[in-house]
Amino acid sequence: MPGRGDIPKKTPCSPEKISDMFIPGRIEVIGKHTDYCGGRSIVCAIDRGFHIETEPILSAEIKMENLDTGEKGSVPLVADAIAEGPAWMHYVQTVARRTSVNFTSSDLRGVSVRFRSDLPQAAGLSSSSALIIAVFSAVSAVNSLQTFPEYTENISDELDLADYLGCIENGRPFGSFKGVPGVGTFGGSQDHAAIIATRSNTLTRFAYSPVSREADFVFPESLVFVVASSGVKAEKTAAAKEKYNRVSLMVSDLVSAWQGEDKTLASIIESAGIDEVERFIRATPLAFPEEEMIERVRHFYSENYALIDQFSELVNRGDFERIGGLIDLSQRNAERYLRNQTEETIHLQRSARNLGAIAASAFGAGFGGSVYALTTSEDAPKFSERWRASYIDRFPVAAGLSEFFTARTSQLK
Repeated sequence: MPGRGDIPKKTPCSPEKISDMFIPGRIEVIGKHTDYCGGRSIVCAIDRGFHIETEPILSAEIKMENLDTGEKGSVPLVADAIAEGPAWMHYVQTVARRTSVNFTSSDLRGVSVRFRSDLPQAAGLSSSSALIIAVFSAVSAVNSLQTFPEYTENISDELDLADYLGCIENGRPFGSFKGVPGVGTFGGSQDHAAIIATRSNTLTRFAYSPVSREADFVFPESLVFVVASSGVKAEKTAAAKEKYNRVSLMVSDLVSAWQGEDKTLASIIESAGIDEVERFIRATPLAFPEEEMIERVRHFYSENYALIDQFSELVNRGDFERIGGLIDLSQRNAERYLRNQTEETIHLQRSARNLGAIAASAFGAGFGGSVYALTTSEDAPKFSERWRASYIDRFPVAAGLSEFFTARTSQLK
């Protein structure tokens, strides 16, 4: 790779035109905690997200302004950058540090980013990943990062980019790019693939480690998601971080202890079989309790190999009316094996089904967050009212914190 002296430095120039982008949130339809295991999930982007305006600036920094709240922050484009401003600037700081370390063949120009968002925060709709993608997209746009030799050496398409964006968030290296500490969670690239590589009116099945597109399924215009943001925050940078990381670290512990070339839980199971994996756990001292490790493996096996395959067969032929039972089992498995559900998300899932939803499930990291209900477009308004009333009746304190809304499939624009 060329060194810094091999390419002439870009010289600062006057600010150019403002550009607009839409960075969507996402719904994980099925595939709970499978991406960092090298597994699969089925996801879609939605029509809520970040609307951003970007403009080059002369100073080498990222300047942010939240047009919804008036909050402002800034962070220099340097490897040891420290952000000034509100708490969400931690995500901007992560991007500033990583891009400064990974893209060195030319000086980076600064960017001003003004944004609005209609995604509930810490609600499992991937607002944090969307913010990271928005900031990276802004830096990339004003610097034409795709022309940097570092970029072309490591990133050839949108799926490579999704993998890299996941590594910005989790802090891991990617290709020849050095890792830089991320936001403190050890997830994969599911959210990033969903946000940048899905299309409107489509559900997409991705495999991970690395990201690959396995299948696209038509999502009928007659169906919509009604989303209930429970009001129980699933902050990846707060108290839930340790619980979230525990679910991930169990997998890392097993993979590290496994003797062989397999580097993901999926590849271990595919080469040795689930029974051999369970025998290995019982015979090997690991950092987590034996039964908890076995339950973690059983959850992944059921979700990744049984439920996703059956779900794919049904939606591939447009038979959405029969997916409800599969999604119910996915939800129960999360409650039993992942232990990442709360009373609120469990109630929301059960009540949605009792009220006639075609399917319903909590999604995202868990430990709070949101639940989706799949309904017809015609039924959605009344269903949403009844669902919210049921929730508020059971959890009155959630009245001022929860949010119920209809979401349609969308894409990055």
